[in-house]
Amino acid sequence: MSGPPPSRLVLLSALDTCAKGDKVRFLGCVDEYVVEDATLCLKHRYPASAPPKTARVNVRHVLESVKARELDVGSWLNVIGYVELRKEAGIFVQAVAVWDAGDVDLEAYGRAVDARNAAG
Repeated sequence: MSGPPPSRLVLLSALDTCAKGDKVRFLGCVDEYVVEDATLCLKHRYPASAPPKTARVNVRHVLESVKARELDVGSWLNVIGYVELRKEAGIFVQAVAVWDAGDVDLEAYGRAVDARNAAG
């Protein structure tokens, strides 16, 4: 019996290297929530010396399970979703799961993701 494909853990800054349709898991900080189209603008700066990268995450399909505090600017979220390609510039993801990341050590998280991806 087969199920859905597993997600691949990536940094938000690496989403632009993913192909359309890739299922990814990443961490980001809410910078904006656009109510009209149920889209979160998530940012993450890693390494700290790099400029922040942004991803637009559509949460329409999971909106009923997203808590109001998770839409607040400054909230850190884990996202599982599918990379989309659109005509407009930027990174777009259709979320299938979103949850609070809690208190996370961002530098340790970034190093751990890098090490995991380097190990294959």
